[in-house]
Amino acid sequence: MINGLQHVGIGVKNREKSFEFYNNALGFSIPISKHSGNCSGVIPIIDRDEIRNVIIALNPYGGAGIEIFQYTSKTPIPIPEEVDFSYNGFLFYGLKVKNIEKSLDVIEKYNGKIITRSNLFTPMKDYNWKTAVFRDIDGIYGILLEYPGNNVGYGNGHPKIGGVEYVAVGVSNIKESVEFYSGILGYDEVVFTYEGTCSEWDAMFGKGKKIRRTLLKRSKKPQGKFKHFLQGGMIELIEAEDNKGKHNYDGRKWGDIGFMEVCFDVSGIISTLASVTRMGAEIIVPPYEQNMGMNTSATFAYIKDPDGSKLEFADISSLPIPYFLIRMFMNPLFVNPFTKKIAKKLGIL
Repeated sequence: MINGLQHVGIGVKNREKSFEFYNNALGFSIPISKHSGNCSGVIPIIDRDEIRNVIIALNPYGGAGIEIFQYTSKTPIPIPEEVDFSYNGFLFYGLKVKNIEKSLDVIEKYNGKIITRSNLFTPMKDYNWKTAVFRDIDGIYGILLEYPGNNVGYGNGHPKIGGVEYVAVGVSNIKESVEFYSGILGYDEVVFTYEGTCSEWDAMFGKGKKIRRTLLKRSKKPQGKFKHFLQGGMIELIEAEDNKGKHNYDGRKWGDIGFMEVCFDVSGIISTLASVTRMGAEIIVPPYEQNMGMNTSATFAYIKDPDGSKLEFADISSLPIPYFLIRMFMNPLFVNPFTKKIAKKLGIL
């Protein structure tokens, strides 16, 4: 069973510097995994074993987490300058926020690059959705998404940045991709479909460029260990009018710098894989068990979407501390210097 978005994976130059940014600027302050070691399980997609440093961290306002991944046995390949938003693959992630303008100030304070300030989100402008664009310290794109009822924070006009709510995927055939993400992955509810220009995203797609877009979410409520804060997530499929038919990871490997994967939390990974393969998905990494450090263990596997973007399944078998404590530390009311001190003594911060 697929429960919803668990985390997004990004390849970076330096794990510690990137975690400092994601912790301080974006609020991913609750590590549940910290590990250095081999990548033996994913040899089918990287060709040879490598050594990496990795941290997976959660945000106390819920939503999917962030995986920060750094190769140490080789120099990770940066995002080529010629790669743009007309390529297929993961384009950017979206964080839910309250007070979008002040949130941008926090990001800028910690050396994030602001690409656009707050604008109305064109397809949902009648519902008062707002968005802004930034890049992290490795040049990876993210957006802030502010909309009524997104359940972030507790008022007082302060900036509140939550977890990953949204993933944008560049595709070559939006109809085929909608069928895949809806029928196979369970993102079966259409939030909107839109075709046209989006001035708020001119900096990414190019001025006046038309894009076809469909935003999907799950109709089923999340289940599994993380059901209290996964919230399902949303996936936007985007077909640019000048789509080059190339993937933004062509010539690079999983784990090189960039937005490398989307991970779905699953319960019963073997039965889940059997189900999605019956519906036409292709397994590119068979199930393997991995100790992720901090007493977090899981069984992982990978499939790919119609354009070759890598989708991870993770079936968690153990966590750093009992889940009720994670829920406590994931509650913003408890995220303060005192509870952080306790969390550090317990080894989870």
